[in-house]
Amino acid sequence: MAVKNKPNTKAKPLLMVSESMRNADLYYATRFLAADPFIYLRFPHEGKDILIVSQMEYERARKESVVNGVRSSLDYGYDIKTEEIIIKVLQDEHVKTIEVPKYFPLYTAEALRKKGIEVVPVEEVIMTKERERKDEQEINYIWKAQRACEHAMEIAIAHIKSSSVKDNLLMENREILTSERIKAYIEHALIDSGCTCDGGEPIVACGKSAADPHFTGSGPIFAYEPIIIDIFPRLKLERYYADMTRTVVKGEPEKEIEEMYEAVKHAQDAALALVKEGVMCKEVHNLVCDVIEERGYETIRKGSKKGLVHFTGHGVGLDLHENPKVGDNDYELRRGNVITIEPGLYDSEVGGVRLEDMVLVLKNGCENLTRFEKKLSRDS
Repeated sequence: MAVKNKPNTKAKPLLMVSESMRNADLYYATRFLAADPFIYLRFPHEGKDILIVSQMEYERARKESVVNGVRSSLDYGYDIKTEEIIIKVLQDEHVKTIEVPKYFPLYTAEALRKKGIEVVPVEEVIMTKERERKDEQEINYIWKAQRACEHAMEIAIAHIKSSSVKDNLLMENREILTSERIKAYIEHALIDSGCTCDGGEPIVACGKSAADPHFTGSGPIFAYEPIIIDIFPRLKLERYYADMTRTVVKGEPEKEIEEMYEAVKHAQDAALALVKEGVMCKEVHNLVCDVIEERGYETIRKGSKKGLVHFTGHGVGLDLHENPKVGDNDYELRRGNVITIEPGLYDSEVGGVRLEDMVLVLKNGCENLTRFEKKLSRDS
């Protein structure tokens, strides 16, 4: 199916067939959470939408969803196929052309086309764009998730700080303190705060293994080496994410790590000072690269495979990584964007350093939703 982009002024009815447990766009549109696929139709020019679920889910959908037209599949017959329901609804609504997301099931699309319905895949559904700017309630949810995130970070760092050192290994209760043990502390704290780890287990990567930005970490934690801790919880009920990274060292860090940390902190501070409505994402990213390169490190901007090897940040909301992407693009930041600013430096011979804050874009600056301190050396 060739993917087309249609101007919003000419938008056709939108059809989605999916579950909403992992489909953030569909959950955003309906506020109905379900693990099984259901049918959703939006008529943008008529201000109405239709949600069709199984009879088993009908009463719950009627109570929980924000859709103005909730129907049961049983209304269309017993044991009727999804495609038959869709065709019936579109015929009743006199719809001959529909837009669908690019991941729309091919089998269903072909069944509709056989009935003379034009199916037009679009690169981006309207909800993806709508989700870029958060309203007050969404910001409150993200704020709540961030407080849980910081509580878990505080517990993780407290265990590192209170540990003892034996042969450069961190020890706790006469046992070697491991990445797995600290991740368990984090996950338990998040569960107690009403969060899940749907985005994956937290990152606790020590030493040279921290040079792999998304390696979650394993094995013993060592003194005097960098420990990247990246926590990204999701509220179990409200479904919104938070995201934060800190880098710490037990004891006195090596000079190379201190210098990397200072460069990353300086780059992050510069980026945070630049963020405001109207600034392009590439301006923020290029400023971070400028600062990093001025300190003598390499960056992704010049095709380097060490140093700064990723973009500066990403949007956060119902997905952990969503628009806008704070990288080499012309997206102009808007009030209500919630983004991360997370420069990092990585060297396989030394380790890695990353700092990540999550901020709300405002008209004349940004509000840092992350309140947790930044301190490299952690000792008793």
